[in-house]
Amino acid sequence: MRNGMRRVLTAALAAGTLMTVTACASTTQVPTGDALYRDGQDRYDSYATTMHSVIMAIHEGRWDVDQGSWGASPIPCRTDGGGAGYAFSWARVLKKDDLEVDTIVAAASAAFEDADMTVTTATYGAGDREEVNVIATGGAVVRGVVTIRPARGTIRVTAEPGCFAGDAADLSDMVFAGVSYPGLARRLPAFEGTDWQPRFYFPEDGSPVYWNEDGTPIDPPPTTTDLPVAPYGAGS
Repeated sequence: MRNGMRRVLTAALAAGTLMTVTACASTTQVPTGDALYRDGQDRYDSYATTMHSVIMAIHEGRWDVDQGSWGASPIPCRTDGGGAGYAFSWARVLKKDDLEVDTIVAAASAAFEDADMTVTTATYGAGDREEVNVIATGGAVVRGVVTIRPARGTIRVTAEPGCFAGDAADLSDMVFAGVSYPGLARRLPAFEGTDWQPRFYFPEDGSPVYWNEDGTPIDPPPTTTDLPVAPYGAGS
């Protein structure tokens, strides 16, 4: 008798749990189509604008885009709830002799704080292996890191703006208008400088090429005044 009651109770609990999960799932809307593009563009514009301010505060000049991480390419990820999502990879590198570490730390910290982010610093190693990190969390950037290696004369700045609900492949198809590698990679800017503009649309037609076929960046890079406008994301 007890076993029978236990089975009934277990079944009831399982059904209740399923109903709860189903109800929660039905209230969570994953953006698709225009809404997905608009969501991705808004997130990209917000975090990339903050990061531009950070690197310009450190050095108001040209930075290399590290390993193609321009920051607008949707990457598959899993959200906190375990669902399919998209993320971005953003990285910039500056090579400069005689780095003034304290000045760089102060400039980066102030720029992050201006974006309402919480800033901490950490130093690892010593001598030729010394590495100074400015780590900022919060806001649209979620996590930004400035890594200074004085002996190497390099500053590497990265951003990890999190994982957001939405299909990364669908969003990528809109961002790059169906263009695939290697053509896609050649349309990502090789540098970010004072003339930076947020770019979240890279069609084959009307989009400049920033890389030679042999993988070297075109220098000086092509200049653009009117970027192609995406046919997605219209409306509010």
